[in-house]
Amino acid sequence: MLRVSIHAGPLASISRSNRLDWLDIGYQRLAPAADYKVVLFKIGEGALLPVDLPSYPRWSASLWDLVARSIARSLFPAAAPNPALQETVPAAVHVEKKRAFAEVISAVIQHMPNAGPAVHRLGSLQIDEHKTSRCRYRAQIEEDLRPVRKTDEFYFAPGFLQPSELVLRATLFWLSGSIDVMPPRPLLQAPKGKMIDGKECLLIHQLKDPAKTGLVRWLYHQRRPPIPNAAAPEGIVEYATFHEFLEKAV
Repeated sequence: MLRVSIHAGPLASISRSNRLDWLDIGYQRLAPAADYKVVLFKIGEGALLPVDLPSYPRWSASLWDLVARSIARSLFPAAAPNPALQETVPAAVHVEKKRAFAEVISAVIQHMPNAGPAVHRLGSLQIDEHKTSRCRYRAQIEEDLRPVRKTDEFYFAPGFLQPSELVLRATLFWLSGSIDVMPPRPLLQAPKGKMIDGKECLLIHQLKDPAKTGLVRWLYHQRRPPIPNAAAPEGIVEYATFHEFLEKAV
């Protein structure tokens, strides 16, 4: 299960005492295009009704894309009339007076194992308000397997601030360039195989991250490292093994 915890203040000071909203994203069906069950817990309200996120292609995009869709479906369940295709969000409502704001909001993505204490941080986000201009923000986004990214300035001035919505709007701005636009769903990575020595194989360099680095890590963890090949600078893997990675790796 993935847990996204949202906190008041900078990443350096996050703790249970300053946690605001949090989001649990769990598997209903583990597959290359997985089905998720999502529950959002809001400060002062408790758990919202669980929502489904069906047929999401794993290892295909940033984890923050998955987080954005999960928050959107939780906060705005009526905004996606065809949930099997694409999640949408309503345009943010800005007010001129009594604007709600936050000076600093942080969020972390953690993998919570089914058993044992091995919790791993997979990503983080810090949203800082402009020091002299209310409701103008910049975000810094970090994620395993990807470089640190910083956004340009964006404006978000609701009459009531929901911490999870600020995280959603910042993430959308990074993903699509607009706080109101959900990008198209990512496509499942499935490069064309190549017959090598009578077996269908995948040339690993044809993959894009996060799938490429995730696959290589998983292969070494399984003690089945990439197979050297003159036509593939990063090695090859049997296509059946790649499908196993898509089916099982978390």
